[in-house]
Amino acid sequence: MNKTKTKKTIMLIMLTVLAMATLFATDVTNASASKVHHKRTHKVYKKKKAKKRHVAKKAKHKKKAKKVAYKKPAAKKKVRKVVKRVTHKKARKSGFSSLYRSASSKLGHPYVYGAVGPYSFDCSGFTQYAYRHGEHKYLARTAQMQYNTNRHVSRKHVKKGDLVFFGTSRSNIYHVGIYIGHDRMIDAQNRGVVTEKIHVPWWHEVGYARVA
Repeated sequence: MNKTKTKKTIMLIMLTVLAMATLFATDVTNASASKVHHKRTHKVYKKKKAKKRHVAKKAKHKKKAKKVAYKKPAAKKKVRKVVKRVTHKKARKSGFSSLYRSASSKLGHPYVYGAVGPYSFDCSGFTQYAYRHGEHKYLARTAQMQYNTNRHVSRKHVKKGDLVFFGTSRSNIYHVGIYIGHDRMIDAQNRGVVTEKIHVPWWHEVGYARVA
């Protein structure tokens, strides 16, 4: 009787242990499978997120590049054009202003044949002095040489600061002055350094020249 009871008890314990072992193995398997699944899911999620971020970044960069490529050349070109126009205009204006300031500072100074300043002048000595101090340009010594060595311009295209020449012909020039606009010039003549009209009975205008 005791033997039978003991056997039943042992059998029951073995069955309980076996059941518990099976249950533990199942839990372990399920946990392992769950862990693997979680790892795979997390990896896929990370991949998708990284891909999405890369696509967004690429699209943003492309949009920015397109925007810069469209705006930059137009803006740069416009600025260069405005600067160039203003600079040239200012240079022309300041060039004549400094020349006129240099020439007009000698108004009233006496005429002396062969004099080149700074207190007395002949006609070509005066233009030479005004250009040297007003525009830092060097002219030839005589009126004829100043006509021969500078670029000739027509009366129609004469500008302030151009040289005006007088004589009997282009090969016989005896006087020169600086054109200051409105058919007037500043020059050194018998009355000294004065401003006067170009077209008067005592002068015969033969040409104009622009100092380079």
